Amino acid sequence: MLSVGNTLTVDITDLAFGGDGVARTEDGPVIFVPGTAIGETVEVVICEIKKSYIRGKVAKVLSPSPDRVEPPFRHFGRCGGCVYQHLEYRAELAAKQKQLLDLLHRIGGFSDLPPLDCCFASPKLYGYRNKLRLEPFVALEAQQGVRLSYGYCLTDNQTFFTVRECPLAMPVINRNIAKAVHSAWGKQNARKKPPAPLTLRASSTGDCQFYFGKAPVNISWLREELCGQEFSVPLGSFWQVNPEVAAELVSRVHRWAKELQAKVFVDAYSGVGTFSLTGKKDYVERVLIENDRQAGEAAAHNLGKLSLGCRIIKDSTEHALPGVLRQFPAAETLVLLDPPRTGCQGKVLEALRHARPAHLFYVSCNPSTLARDLKALCADGYYRLDKLALFDMFPRTAHFETAVALQSGQ
Repeated sequence: MLSVGNTLTVDITDLAFGGDGVARTEDGPVIFVPGTAIGETVEVVICEIKKSYIRGKVAKVLSPSPDRVEPPFRHFGRCGGCVYQHLEYRAELAAKQKQLLDLLHRIGGFSDLPPLDCCFASPKLYGYRNKLRLEPFVALEAQQGVRLSYGYCLTDNQTFFTVRECPLAMPVINRNIAKAVHSAWGKQNARKKPPAPLTLRASSTGDCQFYFGKAPVNISWLREELCGQEFSVPLGSFWQVNPEVAAELVSRVHRWAKELQAKVFVDAYSGVGTFSLTGKKDYVERVLIENDRQAGEAAAHNLGKLSLGCRIIKDSTEHALPGVLRQFPAAETLVLLDPPRTGCQGKVLEALRHARPAHLFYVSCNPSTLARDLKALCADGYYRLDKLALFDMFPRTAHFETAVALQSGQ
């Protein structure tokens, strides 16, 4: 009978989505062990026992994988942000590719998947993130005593540590952390009960701005460039965190679109207009749906500069999409879905199943909800998976971006 605190020797056979190594006991329960690599034999201390799985931590690596490397960040293993710093990048990419296919099979129920159109590696493993959010906490330091600090929560979900620089963040962000904390705004925030989180945003032009709590509406928008187009982006609006991978993602989606005969482009969850502004210019109709007021205003500003014929609906996709789809011939319509991590609402999926637009693209940062939604969309056999691509938007972390093209059965 296994108990918390027991030590086991196990072989790591896989890496689960989230980054944990996977092993099995002789009795069958799966063991999840962070900080391991496929092919390793490790000594594990049991930390948690559930009905269907066990969690453990590495006590000793008995037989290291050739893919194991020395993590460059001293908090690795304690900070929950990065899970793959101990691996060669090729092993991380291979793991993410397998995780995507496994989730589409296990959650989506897909047994016949198209080959990956691409598995795009990030050109940068570190220094790529253009956004950083640090949580406030009370720190006790030897020389400064008790003071307000900003940082990340450790994997115990209780303890915080001060972040003076993050290896994933762009250098300009790291240079501005101390400036933000010691600014007049930072000192004012320190007097609040409770103080607000600190967010720093960097742009492709080298600008860096910061704010505490919710992004103020009176701060000037960031100027961004993507795929040869200029964007104005409010500080609080969504923008992909890895510019080079984002450019490849957007370009790949538009290459798929050029193969189609679509005359209508419906950009659901459009944000500031990223896909609409960078896409082909010969759509007869272009409709953007965005619920966030500032993002919608930015989309209008961005597309207005190019005099593109478009309509921006400032409403939720759940509410607006059914009416939009009724306005256009299904055979001529391409719908692009780029929802938040939680995926599409049920009414969105229902509207698509009912209207049956001929072409449907889905961009997702969460393969689990992607698989769930694709299962619903393909349930009646009208849609099939035509193209599939993985983009490593978040190297060294557990996350990645996926793009899928669905083809109708007409």
